[in-house]
Amino acid sequence: MTHGAAAVRADRPLIVLLHGVGGQPSDMASLADLVAAHDPDARVVVPPAAWPCDRGGSGFQWVSVDGITEDNRPARVRAALPTFVGVIEDLQRTHGATPATTVLAGFSQGAIMALAACGDRFLARHVVAVAGRCAPLPDAWERRTMVSLVHGRMDRTVPVRHSEQAFERLTALGADVRLTVVPRAVHLLAPPLLEHAWQAICQSFA
Repeated sequence: MTHGAAAVRADRPLIVLLHGVGGQPSDMASLADLVAAHDPDARVVVPPAAWPCDRGGSGFQWVSVDGITEDNRPARVRAALPTFVGVIEDLQRTHGATPATTVLAGFSQGAIMALAACGDRFLARHVVAVAGRCAPLPDAWERRTMVSLVHGRMDRTVPVRHSEQAFERLTALGADVRLTVVPRAVHLLAPPLLEHAWQAICQSFA
């Protein structure tokens, strides 16, 4: 799924939107439309996660959540990283982008993967992590990558404390990081969380 003009300037950001577990690219359509309306020349790409979701349905996943625990989550994320990074690098080659012109904006598991991929490599200039978490909290961070954390205060699926902990750790590591907690938002990429996610992505155009 790709949005954007047929001919775009090579210096325009490549904005990769990453859906949550069990989701599909179409889940990110509202966010993609907002970004495209803000800048019609933006290259907005929404890939599916690499594997069919093992919970049934027609969605996709990067990491299985069947039987997932706090102890085994980091290993599952780590095992999926080579495939995830390969997908992003393939998109960069296809669109003539570099890490310096790439924005990764993920929701839930998409946010988890984006954060995990950018700790020790320069894969994107900006990570927008919506309703996500670090799994685990990083020991280092690539200083050229800015981070925007957006989370709903009423999220019961991925509690807001995970973004608060990520903000504290990334700040301690010297990252350029911002945290936006949306008071009445739950674990759903819809208003009011949607507008705050879009505003965070728009910082990439500044």
